[in-house]
Amino acid sequence: MVRPMFGVESEYAIAGVRGVEPMRREDLVNRIMRAARRQLAHLPDTCAHSGIFLANGARFYVDCGLHPEMTTPECVTPFEVARYIKAGERILENLTREVQAETGAGTEIMCFRCNVDYSGSCSTWGSHESYRHHADPAGLPDQLIPHLVTRVVYTGAGGFNPLVSWPEFCVAPRLMHIQNAISGDSTGNRGIFHTKNESLSGDGYHRLHIICGESLCSETAIVLKIGTTALVVAMAEEGLKPGAGLRLAAPLEALHAVASDITCKQKLRLVGGGEATAIEIQRRLLELAERNRAVLPPWAGAICALWRRTLYQLESGPDSAGLVLDWAIKRRLFHDRAARRGIPLGRFAFHNSIVQRLNAALASVGVNNREVRLSVITGPQSPIPEEAARAANLLAAEGLTWDDVERFLSLRDEFYQIDTRFGQIGPRGIFTALDRRGVLDHRVAAIDDVAAAMREPPSVGRAKLRGEAVRRLSGQSGAGCGWMGVYSPDGRTLDLSDPFATAEAWSAPPAPADDGDAAPDMPAEDLFGGDPGRLDRMLDAMGIRGRHGRTRTGAQGAPETTESPSR
Repeated sequence: MVRPMFGVESEYAIAGVRGVEPMRREDLVNRIMRAARRQLAHLPDTCAHSGIFLANGARFYVDCGLHPEMTTPECVTPFEVARYIKAGERILENLTREVQAETGAGTEIMCFRCNVDYSGSCSTWGSHESYRHHADPAGLPDQLIPHLVTRVVYTGAGGFNPLVSWPEFCVAPRLMHIQNAISGDSTGNRGIFHTKNESLSGDGYHRLHIICGESLCSETAIVLKIGTTALVVAMAEEGLKPGAGLRLAAPLEALHAVASDITCKQKLRLVGGGEATAIEIQRRLLELAERNRAVLPPWAGAICALWRRTLYQLESGPDSAGLVLDWAIKRRLFHDRAARRGIPLGRFAFHNSIVQRLNAALASVGVNNREVRLSVITGPQSPIPEEAARAANLLAAEGLTWDDVERFLSLRDEFYQIDTRFGQIGPRGIFTALDRRGVLDHRVAAIDDVAAAMREPPSVGRAKLRGEAVRRLSGQSGAGCGWMGVYSPDGRTLDLSDPFATAEAWSAPPAPADDGDAAPDMPAEDLFGGDPGRLDRMLDAMGIRGRHGRTRTGAQGAPETTESPSR
């Protein structure tokens, strides 16, 4: 029987406003990290000076995109992963609350589970998964890609296509940024299957690193994302060939089709002929798992039952999952808001066609559609008077006017705000408010005692040893931590190269080195060494800043700009 181990690293958008002015990103993240070092038992991260490892075994740091990133400890059940994701978000909520209080009245600091940006920057925030395994990495793409493409029916976060300027609803908007079937890049030219294989473990282990996922709120969606993928990896590891007969003729085309299809019924072309829907492919994988329960982990039965129930709901249409899955909940919210604004969803296609015509005409004369108002386009100084006149005739034929288009564009902006606020961490988040009112049906009973997970590590594996060592050594000068070891002030090292280690094994301290070989002290009290502009200059020198896109607020960092050693 295989022994799965997995975890999730989540990037979060953060913004702060003092009065009416946005807080500087450098100042905001510096305050967050100082609060973390004050509040939490921790050790400095030996892989990244901006990071810390926590007593619950997790890692918290600020990436070069100036956004906080929380990585769960290594877990052995999907329910445990979900528990630590929720624990990490509560830690972030507490940190933002403390920084908001110390900053003074009139300050609001917001942290979001965010996937895409609608400002035109093409920024995305990643939710990356890691799965420990012993399979041959070269054989995994054929076995995993059919699952990664079709699991979107229950793992999609919902929202709008970020690559267009009109509200085109997507089951999984971040996946519109995926550009290849297979790729080793995680910040551009991303692939469905990511070839990175940094094991962060001793010999014999591999780590599958998946980047084609999204941050989610629904417990059901989180558990299914991790649980089903872990089972498919386990079946590949056992030689069961889960991708046999399910290979997609055009994986990238299929991914974008599934990510855009709210019916979940679009046929996908298979290698060798034939077609299947995403749900049909998922059901084939589910049935293979059910037939091979004997070689799968003990929790496989619970995941298969949830998997089967969710596919049954989706077969009945998106409304059947409208209280369960992120994308279906959002779609229901958008539908209700449109109805209240008096714009039937049936009119969206026509309004979108008008907006597309105007945008194409503006592009043809070199005008950015995001920088010109509708009143200018339709006025006497219009940069596209002929196209505006044609559009006016089309509107009149439908009994509509430019006022109807203006209302549609206002609704579009409302949709984008709803999408952002949906994943806001804390009581003001839309998902949190709906959940608090008891109107959702996403909860998974096995995800319990999140408060304890904020303090305590998992009970199995090296994460337990790491967390216990972090708690003991926290505050001691010279101590540090990484994924594969903990380093004590006296020079000893706790070996964590075995992910399933059950007992602490400390090495003897090394022989004293000559003073000339000693590394200089690197104080970790201030993320930017007391110089808030230091990171800006570093990024300029590294040629990275130019890749940061414009974002919704001046305080929200552009994510996924670099990849530091992570889970």
